[in-house]
Amino acid sequence: MASMPNHDQIIVVTENKRRKGLIWAAAGAVVLVAGGSTFALWSAQDTFSGGTITAGDLNITQLAETSFWDVSNDRKDAVDTVGASDGSQLGHLVDDVNTWRIAPGDKLAASFEATATLDGDNLVARLGVDGLDQVTSAISGISYSYEVYYGDQLLVSETALPADADAPLLYLSAPGTGQDAGLEDASNGILGDTATVVTGVAAQSAVFGMPKTTADLNVVIYASFYNDANGDFRYQATDGTVSDRTDVKLADTLADLTVSLEQVRDTGVQFN
Repeated sequence: MASMPNHDQIIVVTENKRRKGLIWAAAGAVVLVAGGSTFALWSAQDTFSGGTITAGDLNITQLAETSFWDVSNDRKDAVDTVGASDGSQLGHLVDDVNTWRIAPGDKLAASFEATATLDGDNLVARLGVDGLDQVTSAISGISYSYEVYYGDQLLVSETALPADADAPLLYLSAPGTGQDAGLEDASNGILGDTATVVTGVAAQSAVFGMPKTTADLNVVIYASFYNDANGDFRYQATDGTVSDRTDVKLADTLADLTVSLEQVRDTGVQFN
């Protein structure tokens, strides 16, 4: 009789194969877990000191009340220095300009004294008199001019007063000290030291450097009333003469004039 197959042996072989399959699957699972792990990478840091960014300052304040002076060159009582100036312009104080009456041959000065403050490494400002475009001018024989002083130093000698609303009288630049590598913006020297006098249209592009953050300035505006074309004044009416009763009882109103500082970034040696 034929022998029966050894089923136990077959079962053992089958189970061994299955176990091997399970073992390989388990090994594969271990490989996958290892591939998803992370590595530590080098890094370093250090601390650097910081700094404080501080805003500068631009300001202008009235130093004295507006004063008016009769500077007519044929007045014997014109013996006092007009405002804060170099003493070259003498006059006598007009107590109340509203009751004073100008006549052909007269010259009146208005003194505006102010303290300017400029504090900033790249700070240049226009000095102007705002409101000139709003002046009511009825007296045809009057013409206007101006001077600017720093203490007793003349900066702008008498020149025609611009009538434009934003016309500069001159420019100021903040002190160069403290700018480190920054260069000076002034084109016309330093106030009280190397500043050069300018006149005419050149004054409207001149930049004067301030020796410190504050400076006392005096803007003097002149009103000259001619009596003929050969008068002694430098500035005269367009036709150079007045006659008969020309301009009598008329009035020019110089109300709400404001001495101003306005920052610019298009004027100065170092600006493009």
